Amino acid sequence: MKLLLENWRQYLNEAQGPVYYWQTQGPWKRDSQIDFGKTHVPKAKPRPQARIEEIFEEVRRSQFPSRPSRLNCVFLCENFDWNSFCNYRPDNWEGNETYVVELRGEYSAFKTDAEYWTQAINASDDEARIERLAAGYWSAEVEPTVAEVLVSPPEAAIIVGKYEE
Repeated sequence: MKLLLENWRQYLNEAQGPVYYWQTQGPWKRDSQIDFGKTHVPKAKPRPQARIEEIFEEVRRSQFPSRPSRLNCVFLCENFDWNSFCNYRPDNWEGNETYVVELRGEYSAFKTDAEYWTQAINASDDEARIERLAAGYWSAEVEPTVAEVLVSPPEAAIIVGKYEE
């Protein structure tokens, strides 16, 4: 009965929005602390590379102001394909958990390539190169090598269940 109540939508013939996935970085909360259908994904923590994050935000504000900010979003995945940000499932990362997420209310979603961020980290102190990589990240003109979806505000990303293979 509990599963029926948690998954009632799949038994109805109403249109549902796309389903996304969110992965924790280690243990997050016990399942008993999550109210499926009401608890939202927590806002992403800024990465430790503060200057790179600042450059990405400056490029976003000046060239792509309609895109959601990395500083006020959640990072989600569309699937578990080899080129997905979520291709590292819990069976591969000790302690990580994966949740099924639906987007509700008003939100901004943007799919991009996480590899631009990785390359920016490797660019070290070359701010001109980091700016070019940030522009590529925000333009999203090519099919992502490693896809990630930014959603803002975080409160729009509602956890509807725990992903179980």
